[in-house]
Amino acid sequence: MTETVQRCTISEIRNLADGQAFKGSFVVQKISRRKDKNDRPFWDLHVMDRTGTVEGKVWSDAVWFDFPDGAEPLRIDNEDRIGRDGLDGQTVGLRGKKVTFNGRPQVNFTALFLLDQKSHPPHDFVQRSPVPEEELQRRFEALRALCAGSVGAFLDFVFSGERGASFRVVPAAVSHHHAYVHGLLEHTVSVAENAFALARSNRDRGLAVDVALTVAGALIHDLGKIESYVLNPTPEVTVEGTFLDHIPLGFALFSRLADEFGLEGEERTLLGHIILSHHGQKEYGSPVLPASPEALIVAAADELDFRLFCWREAVSDLDEGREISDFHRSTQRRFWKRSPFAQEVTS
Repeated sequence: MTETVQRCTISEIRNLADGQAFKGSFVVQKISRRKDKNDRPFWDLHVMDRTGTVEGKVWSDAVWFDFPDGAEPLRIDNEDRIGRDGLDGQTVGLRGKKVTFNGRPQVNFTALFLLDQKSHPPHDFVQRSPVPEEELQRRFEALRALCAGSVGAFLDFVFSGERGASFRVVPAAVSHHHAYVHGLLEHTVSVAENAFALARSNRDRGLAVDVALTVAGALIHDLGKIESYVLNPTPEVTVEGTFLDHIPLGFALFSRLADEFGLEGEERTLLGHIILSHHGQKEYGSPVLPASPEALIVAAADELDFRLFCWREAVSDLDEGREISDFHRSTQRRFWKRSPFAQEVTS
């Protein structure tokens, strides 16, 4: 009997049972050649579609095909094709199986099909924010409207034209968090909304905090990422992002734009301080520590959004009934998925 092979998205692959086979089309993020304990080659393959990313193994016994439109698949030598052309950023067809290895789920790709890139454009398979762009833009504009006067006008200047268009599209990272189309916009909106709530709450309790400048700082805290990351078609870090990093890039861009706009005085100093200090610690890449209520709030909101994103990603892969995630390297912990929740959250 012929085995039924289900066409799956990456989110569906994550939910397959042990031993289930699948097929699908994806874009290659990265492929790395390695050797097993018997000195046979295999590949670590990272692929993406609109629903997420997954890493799998392509073992030495996998079969590779060239599959041009309107023709039969032609078996090819994997070493020759990868060495000559590379696969990063290309759309491929894959067959594989969800298995368990050393007690942990693993994806094995058993066949790889090189597809016609014009008929299967890679950008069609690149992961996007789960939040619709229109909703993110609406929330961004609502936050921008909280900032009046020269600061509000400066924000309009910062996010105008091609610069604003780039900000709305680029990822917030290439791996750690929000590494997809509209990722920077999603992360920025989340940070600014949390910062607004924290600033308003503390102001109402008597803290001398400028709520509007807190929100403005949150909206531009990652400004340097528009020069640090690109989509090609998957998220990639630029040369400048690699060797200069987004914090100094962001401060330099902010300074140029402030000069062009004519932003001066304490407002300029505070917004620049928020950009430089938003990672919260020098060992995390900030050259200065947050030293004002506004900067402390933005740094806390940025860290919170990062960690909550990591929690969502870690627990989304857990099998039903499993509560503890694998060890998460970026945050140095395991995450807890409480399911079902012990009680409803009440205000």
